[in-house]
Amino acid sequence: MTFLLCLFILAVTLNLHQLDKRIKEHQQELEQTREQLAEIQQRIEGLSKSEKAGLARIEAVQEQIAVGRRYIRQLDAQLSDRTDEIIEATRKVRETSAKIDARKKDLERRLIAIYKYGLLLPLQTVLSADNVTDISRRIFYLRWIARADKRVAEELAVLEQQLSEQRARLVAARSELEQLKAERVKEQQKLEKSRASESAMLEKVRTERKTKEQLGKELNKATAQLQDLIADLERRREEHIVSTATHYFEVNKGRLPWPVRGEILARFGSKVHPQYKTRTSNRGIDITTQPGTLVLAIAEGKVAYADHFMGYGKLVIVDHDAGFYTLYANLAQVTTIIGAEVISGSAVGKTKEHIHFEIRKQGKPVDPLDWLTP
Repeated sequence: MTFLLCLFILAVTLNLHQLDKRIKEHQQELEQTREQLAEIQQRIEGLSKSEKAGLARIEAVQEQIAVGRRYIRQLDAQLSDRTDEIIEATRKVRETSAKIDARKKDLERRLIAIYKYGLLLPLQTVLSADNVTDISRRIFYLRWIARADKRVAEELAVLEQQLSEQRARLVAARSELEQLKAERVKEQQKLEKSRASESAMLEKVRTERKTKEQLGKELNKATAQLQDLIADLERRREEHIVSTATHYFEVNKGRLPWPVRGEILARFGSKVHPQYKTRTSNRGIDITTQPGTLVLAIAEGKVAYADHFMGYGKLVIVDHDAGFYTLYANLAQVTTIIGAEVISGSAVGKTKEHIHFEIRKQGKPVDPLDWLTP
């Protein structure tokens, strides 16, 4: 096999290997999201009929919508990968076909030359020589021709095998592309159905007094449960060294960084819930954001909670010691874990359309606007 052919095969292998790696990574993401969607659907089906417009069902459907959107984005990425694969495979098929044609023409020219110069019968060629030197030269040429023909034939066999594999890959990629397109249409329909279900539940909450009152009670219960969680964290906090130094929050009150930048949707105190239109006590502030914005810890601390919490969606709580806590709620995604050490500017999650943010001092809520930089 010639050096140039080796380079050609290596280039093909490297390009497709990189593409295969990207496709595999996106495929793993798809599988994880499929499992998450199946778990959410199972949870929704397990909720009782009496919870048809309850907080648990609403939050489950909203989570289903968020994960469904992410799944469609992942499908789009995989569709793009498969399209790239088809383009690359088509290009390689053409290149390999051109090389096969070139090798066939080489062999064809060799056969014409052999016939033209009477080299079809090697023995006849040798015996027609005039002297020993001429015989040696003709034997050398015949051996060289045989080796060259063998090499071309071997390269041709390698190229034809490669072409067969490339065509098979092209067929498989096109089939996968069609399946992905069908799956995307199906998932888009599911997403629309989930949106319709969410709209129906929210409309019921806004228009039916009994349902609104019930949801208000559930939200207040969730607030109380969160207060119990903070109180429990305070009870478990062990201060082995009692420091008399003024805490970082106290020193930097009014100068602490924002977790995200955006417009204030709801301020500290009594508020009307932006989705449910129920009036509850707001123990922090709500900030509008671009979906997918990184949410940053405002100071050094340790992650005390990082999971879903009823009424708050995906929630991260950072313990800053000495009774100070920050809460980052209504996240689209949590990007940290319990026990993680964070510093100011560490990412703890990603946003939906808005986040809920709280500061707790000795476990009690305080107005974040008094502590954040203006």
